[in-house]
Formats: sequence, C-alpha cells, structure tokens
Amino acid sequence: MKRILVPIDFSENSVFALSVGVELANLLHASLRVIHVQTGQRYAPEFLGDNPEERLIGQATHWIKHLLEKYSSDYRVYNGEFDYKIREGNVVREITNQAHYDDVSLIVVGTHGISGVEDRWLGSNAYRLVSHAPCPVLTVRKEMKWQSPHKMLLPLDHNKLTRKIVPVVTGFSKLLNAEVNVIALQKNSKWILPGRSDLYARQAERYIKNNTGLSVDITSFKWGGDAKKILSLAHEKEATVIAMHLNKSINPFESFFRPFANELLNLSDIPVLVVPVKE
Repeated sequence: MKRILVPIDFSENSVFALSVGVELANLLHASLRVIHVQTGQRYAPEFLGDNPEERLIGQATHWIKHLLEKYSSDYRVYNGEFDYKIREGNVVREITNQAHYDDVSLIVVGTHGISGVEDRWLGSNAYRLVSHAPCPVLTVRKEMKWQSPHKMLLPLDHNKLTRKIVPVVTGFSKLLNAEVNVIALQKNSKWILPGRSDLYARQAERYIKNNTGLSVDITSFKWGGDAKKILSLAHEKEATVIAMHLNKSINPFESFFRPFANELLNLSDIPVLVVPVKE
C-alpha cells in the first residue's frame, strides 16, 4: 500500500499539513504516517488551545497521539494504517531516511514562507527537506486555500528534465480531478532552440489527456527566470497547486536550490508540488 509521510513539529502549519495529508491519503487509498524528530526543543502546541496543563506536562508522544485521535475519524482508508514515528537526530536526515525506509509516495510538509516567524524546526528545515527528499513533496501553509475545484499549474521550460515530472503531475492532477494549465516558458537566448518548450508542452498535453481525460490548456509565457512572474500567472489562472521539478544532480555542488526554486518556495501563497528528477 502507498504511504504518505507528514512531518510534525507541532506548529499550526504542520497541523494544517496533516489535515491535507489525511485528505490525500483518503483519495490515494494510502497509509498515513506522522513523524516527529526530537531536537531537545521545548514546545507549546497551538492546537491544545487554552489548556495550560496539557501544554506544561505533555510530551511529543502525548501530543502526537492527541493529533491522531483528533484526525482518526477523518481518515477513511480500508485496512489503512494511520500511525506515527518519533526519531532523534538531524531533522532533514531523519525524515528523508524514514521516507526511504517506508518507500513513501508523497511528503506533505508545512512551511512558513519568507515573511513568517517560526520557532519550530520546520521553519528552518522545510526547504532543505525538499531538496533532499527521495519522493515528491507538497508544501503548504495554513493561510493557503486547499479545496476543490483544483487547478494545476505546470510550467515547462526548454530543459528536457522538466518533462520527467509530467507523469507524477498527471497522477496528482487525476487524484484531485484538477484542470491542468501547461505553461510553455519562453526565454530569449541564442543557446536555446526556439519552440522547444512549446513542443514539450504539447507532448505533456497529449500525455495528460490520453491518461486521464482531464481538461488541459497550454499557455506560452515569456519568462526571464523571475518567480514572481510565475506566481502572478498562477493567480491569474486561479491555480490551487504549482508543480515544479528539482534537479537531483550527481554534482554535490548543485545540491542547493537554484535561485528560482528557492524564491518560488519562499514567496508562494499557493501550495507547491516539488518533484525530484535525476539527470
């Protein structure tokens, strides 16, 4: 059975990610696992409300069980498992190790955005987690809209690696019954063959329609690498999810985000589905 992994640091954003994870697990008929990595940090979970006793005497295991009990009635997968793991050590390493061990299909993680103030470990580690994850990662925040009808924004540029995310995005869009807007990113350069992104966009359109029957539109978009322009277009298209690829290069010096990806993840007020691809 497929499995979804939700890292929890007891912030409101991570609890919102759990609610999204429950919904996706129901749609995917997947098991759902919550993971918390202990760092020695003290917590005062917002979801406990005004119960000072719970805040003072509770521990990670106690609070996670509280969350599982709260969301167990919403989890409706026949013979599915809704459980938790608590690990110690480096946050990113422990989460990615758990994802490898469980052969996780998707990680749903709460982020805080560029203007957020976050005193939990997801605030400083979410983006490093995305860059190291062995599977697709959906990043969300509690201020984000997550409800039907869904619309997927799928930007494709001239790089052939962008086409590798099309099957994953197609499956995710089918899961959400989402309309798909394929964006053929145009960039003026003498080193880029003209029309390549348009070709990739048409190939993606055929693949999605042949495998899902979903509604697909193609838009050509002049782009200079600015994440704000993509985000503005996403709002214009009323997108509820933005898909992007992350190159898992064999070059260790390219393990960090390229500026565009980092900027988009920081600025986006729309959930972002990050799909790792290998050269």
